[in-house]
Amino acid sequence: MVWDALTEFGPRRAELWPDLSPSSFKVLERGETWARVREGTAGLGIWSIERYEWKEPVITATVEEANAAQAGGTWRMEVRPRNGGGSVLTINMDRRAKGIVGHLIHGLFQITNGRFLAGRTRRMLSNLRG
Repeated sequence: MVWDALTEFGPRRAELWPDLSPSSFKVLERGETWARVREGTAGLGIWSIERYEWKEPVITATVEEANAAQAGGTWRMEVRPRNGGGSVLTINMDRRAKGIVGHLIHGLFQITNGRFLAGRTRRMLSNLRG
């Protein structure tokens, strides 16, 4: 279920990811194990063009162009089965800020020691449960 949500690039993606603006989401290209998309948020006006590549258990998103992050930065998401059911999701972020908003957001990630990002991810996961 978690894997499917992370590799969902259809209309349901905006439902699963609460910070994603449906009007800014566009699939630019897609293959069987990759997608190139434009994503963004409505509130802060953040957008990026990302290339997602996946092969179980890892999904990597690489910034190609963005207004708040430098090109080449990545998110690496690993989904493993949890003993007793469910999944363990590990996320590693290796991105460099760009612009004022990018530095503010990345600063928030740093001072909250990942809790801000974890909270956003928990919101997405709660959407999976309905």
